[in-house]
Amino acid sequence: MHRMQVKALIFLGLILLGPWAIAQDPVAYIRQYEDIAVSEMQRSGIPASIKLAQAILESNCGRSELACKANNHFGIKCGGDWDGRTYHREDDDYQNGKLIKSCFREFDSVLDSYQAHSDFLTDPAKATRYGSLFKLDITDYKGWATGLSKAGYATDPNYAKRLIDIIEKYELYRFDNEYQNDFVAGSPPASRGFQIAKYINDVKYTLALKGDNAILIAARNGVSVGRVMRYNENIPTKEKELKAGTIVYLEPKKAKYHGKEKYHILESGEDMASVAQQYGLRVDALLKRNGIDAGEVPLPRQKIMLKGKPSKPLRTSDPYEKPGQNQAQSSKPASAPASKTNPAGENEVLIASADLPKTGTISNASKPNPQDAHTVAKGDTLYGIARTYGLTVEELKKKNNLSVDTIYVGQKLIWK
Repeated sequence: MHRMQVKALIFLGLILLGPWAIAQDPVAYIRQYEDIAVSEMQRSGIPASIKLAQAILESNCGRSELACKANNHFGIKCGGDWDGRTYHREDDDYQNGKLIKSCFREFDSVLDSYQAHSDFLTDPAKATRYGSLFKLDITDYKGWATGLSKAGYATDPNYAKRLIDIIEKYELYRFDNEYQNDFVAGSPPASRGFQIAKYINDVKYTLALKGDNAILIAARNGVSVGRVMRYNENIPTKEKELKAGTIVYLEPKKAKYHGKEKYHILESGEDMASVAQQYGLRVDALLKRNGIDAGEVPLPRQKIMLKGKPSKPLRTSDPYEKPGQNQAQSSKPASAPASKTNPAGENEVLIASADLPKTGTISNASKPNPQDAHTVAKGDTLYGIARTYGLTVEELKKKNNLSVDTIYVGQKLIWK
C-alpha cells in the first residue's frame, strides 16, 4: 500500500475513534495545559504543580474515559449542588452492597474542568476539609499533596506519594517557584479573571495581588472604583499600590458580626478601623458597640467587643495629643510669661526634657526630605499611615523611634 494511503487511513481512524486515540504523554499534556494551571494558581492560590499532577493522575494525561467523554480531568463528582450535564460510570459508589454507576460532572471544555477544580477546593462549604491547605506556602507541594490525601480527595492510600513523584519527575514545582513572589503565605490571592466567592461576615472580598490598586481590583471584579473606595476605608487613594494580601471588600460591610468570635484583643498599632476591616464590620457600628467616639483610640490589650456590650468602658487616648501635653498644661502657670519665640505667651507648653517620652520628634539638624516624610493630618492613624507606605506599624514606629501609639496633627513621620 502506498505510504500516503497508509497515512490517510491512520488519520481517518483517529477521527473515527475520537480523542481516545490521541496518545498524549505527560510532557505534551503539561505543555498543553500549563498556562491554564498557572492562571488558576493566580486566581485561586492552588499550586500549579498540584493542579497539573492531579490532572495527569486523574485523567491519565487526558486519555481517560471521563476526560475524553466529559472533559472532566479531576474526577469531580456531581454532588448535591450540580445542575449541569452529567456522565455516569462505575467508580466507587455502592448501593445495598452492589457497585452502581457514579454521577460525574460533564464540562464544555477542559478549561471549565480546571476552573471547577479550583472552585471545588475553595468552596467555603468545604473549608473544614481543604481550608488548611491555603495556609501553606504556594511552593509547599509536598504539604499540599499530603493535605489533599488526608482530606480524602482520593481513596488511594498512596495518593500523596504519587502526586509528589509526578511533580518531581517532571519538575512541575518550577511553575510555583516562578510566581511565588505574587503570593502571601497563608492567603489565597485574588482572581485575575473573575472572583471566586470568599466571604468574611457574609461580605464578599478579594485579596490584593502584588502591584494591585483599587482601579485594577475594581476592573477585575466588575465593580466600580467608587464602591471599592467606599467599602474600604483603609485605601487612601485609588491609585495607591496595595500590599499583597490586603483584604479588599467588594460589598458593604455589616453593622453586626455573625462569626464565632465575641471579641478581639487589640494589639499595639491596631485601631478600630483595622479591626472593623478584619471582621467585615462598619467602623461606625463597631465604635457604637464599644461606646467610643471616632476620635478616640483604645489602648492596646483591651477587648474590642464584636458582639454584645463591653463590661466596662474602654480606656482610650487622644491620637492627636502631643506627648506630655496634659502633664505640662496641668503644671503650667495660670498666665505664662511671653517669650521671644512666643511674644503673646499663648498656649505655650513647658516640658522638661527628662519627662518627654521617645515620640519620634525630629531635630532641625536631622529633618527628613519632605518627600520622605508624612505629615500627620486629622483622621490619620499609625495603622493607616503604615499601610499607605507599605509598612507594618512596628516598622513605622521603629523608623521614627516611637515607643507609644499616639500621634499628633502636624507631626512628621519618616516612612522611607
